[in-house]
Formats: sequence, C-alpha cells, structure tokens
Amino acid sequence: MKRPAAKASGKPASLKAKQPKPAGSYSRLVSAKAWAADKLARKGGRVHIFNATRPHGMDGWTMDLKQYELIRSHILKTIDQKGDADGAVPLQLVVDTAQTRYQQHKLFPKGRLTNYVRYTKVDLEARQEVERVPGSGSQKIRRCK
Repeated sequence: MKRPAAKASGKPASLKAKQPKPAGSYSRLVSAKAWAADKLARKGGRVHIFNATRPHGMDGWTMDLKQYELIRSHILKTIDQKGDADGAVPLQLVVDTAQTRYQQHKLFPKGRLTNYVRYTKVDLEARQEVERVPGSGSQKIRRCK
C-alpha cells in the first residue's frame, strides 16, 4: 500500500518559516529526574542546567556553581533595576551589561559571557523564575508573575 503523497510547499525545509513555540513552552515544569540530577551536581560545586524544551527538562550538561550564581543574580537584578512598566527587559541589555561588568572577572578568564547569560536564562525559565515576554519582537524577559 502506498502512502498519499505529501503536499509540497515548493520550498526546502531549511527555507520554511520557523514556527514560534507556544507561550509557556519555555517554562514548563521539569521532571523529578532533573531536580535529582541538579541536587547531585550541586554537591560537586556544579549546577545541572535545565531546559524545559528538552526531555525531562535537562540539557545534559552542568555549569560551575559560582559562575551560575553570579550570572543568575545579575539577570534578576537587571530585571528588577531596568525593567519597564511590565517588568520586562531586553535580553540583549542583560547580555551587554554582564559582558561589561564581568569581562575581567576571575570566574570568566576568557572574558566572554554571552553563552553563560543565555544558558542561565534558559535555566531560569525552566525553574520558573523568569519568562519570555510573548510577541515582543527581539527577546525580552521578566520575572514570572
């Protein structure tokens, strides 16, 4: 038995418009397995990075606990201090201020902080401490309500 032919759109998959994830998909609850992995990692001075869009909410890697706590604190303080009327702040502002503030910090010997901020932000979304502002064009984040 043959399957019916798929309807062709005329564009290769790589050129089709990427559909945005539904609101809230970045802050779904992570599994007990993820929390157990994080608890174990913290005993060794690491943090298991969560990602609500991955299986069990785990990205599969860890970050140094001191680096994580410093960047987490920076993200939350930036939201509190520079948030607009809705409490939102552009993610790029958070990245830029972290880069300026911590590029000479001993915890970041190579001086590049972009990925540390972005990965920590994804983790904070999964832990439901921050959320993306839907429909804001360039990405904005705020504390979860």
